[in-house]
Amino acid sequence: MSITPSPSREESWMRKSALHYLGQRSTSVANLRQVLLRRARRKLGPEIEVAELIEHTIDYCRRLGFIDDASFVEARLHAGRSRGLSARRIGAALAAKGVDRALVAEALAAEDRDAAEERAAARLAQRRRIGPWRRADREADIEKEIAVLARGGFAISLARRIVTADPDEIRALLDV
Repeated sequence: MSITPSPSREESWMRKSALHYLGQRSTSVANLRQVLLRRARRKLGPEIEVAELIEHTIDYCRRLGFIDDASFVEARLHAGRSRGLSARRIGAALAAKGVDRALVAEALAAEDRDAAEERAAARLAQRRRIGPWRRADREADIEKEIAVLARGGFAISLARRIVTADPDEIRALLDV
């Protein structure tokens, strides 16, 4: 039986800080690294070398199963799709969090991309009350409604199809 040395005061603080952060939100490894770096510089000062402490802390969190980029990508993909975000917007948000592009591409490839994009565009139209969800007393400005979906990262052809589609057909997409 091997005895592992107890962590230093700084490493113990960093573990507690990481676990507190991960208890509040899900994040990527790269983002956790940035958060720990900012916190360490503020708390421990610039004279203490923290890169090794951060890597030890990240390894500790991985061993415990508190951080996993693959499950983070899956969760963000699911949440983004249910909010009406396009694959382009989700990918950009994940890239900003430092997630490996190959991991994002793998997760996007696992879904039926066309159907998922269509459902997400319909969900965004529903949230913004455009297209089939437009109020009856509002005049339709098709070009502006298409622009809303295009700014959301959807293809113009998909945006046009969602905005001009039969309401029952589009509502059936969301019931799937």
